[in-house]
Amino acid sequence: MATQPDPETEIVEDEAQRREGMLTIGEHLVEARQRVTVTALTIVLTTVVTLIFTNQILDFLLEPARDADPNFRPIFTELLGFVSAYFKIGLLIGIAAAMPMLIYQGFMFINPGLEPHERRWLLPIVLLATASFAGGGAFAFFIAWPPALDFLLDFGDNIAEPQIRISNYIDMLTRFVFWTGVVFETPLVLMGLGWMGLVTARKLIKAWRWAIIGSFVVAAFITPSIDPVTQAFVAVPLIFLYGLGIILVKIVEKRGLGKDRDQDEAPEA
Repeated sequence: MATQPDPETEIVEDEAQRREGMLTIGEHLVEARQRVTVTALTIVLTTVVTLIFTNQILDFLLEPARDADPNFRPIFTELLGFVSAYFKIGLLIGIAAAMPMLIYQGFMFINPGLEPHERRWLLPIVLLATASFAGGGAFAFFIAWPPALDFLLDFGDNIAEPQIRISNYIDMLTRFVFWTGVVFETPLVLMGLGWMGLVTARKLIKAWRWAIIGSFVVAAFITPSIDPVTQAFVAVPLIFLYGLGIILVKIVEKRGLGKDRDQDEAPEA
């Protein structure tokens, strides 16, 4: 006759297995160092490869300016002016190319400490955040950057001839692309705030007027030019992203994700 397993014995064995799976602080530090090393080596490799093609990348980045002005040719006024722009582009593109490895290493480091429901949500959110940032950067470069250049290069051209330093061009372009990518994370940020119970869809809908004003204020800060057309190119998508954020918060509320979280954390009576 088969003996029934003792529940208390199973609990003790499960606890022992759980403790064996836990790493000490020293082991965590060793693992973190290994993953940081792999990520750093990946960045070095992608940067070196990118530097081989930096001339072609610079030509591609300068194409919108040449479309706005066929005679456009950037200058550098310091001996290291072009060299610094060259290596800056190589490093930035190299880091961007290494982002999948960075995300993978970060995910694998924190994955063992996550609960199953947290693990189920983390990877889709990280991938969606990455896609949102990339989409924002692409929107900035392909949609908003060309009209901004048209305005900046044509404004006052009958009085002064523009001579743009390549470092100035690259700095302005990279800042614009980066911050546009950041603000394209708005729906996910609102979703996270809704999950934490800090905002509700009803409150966000009531604040729609402030959202429109805020969108134009943010657009005024991140766009390189002061013309309203370019700012509208950025502000209008932000308004739609705010609306998308409201939809995501409604989904969170409808599925009761934030509510379930509050109930789990509530002390027993």
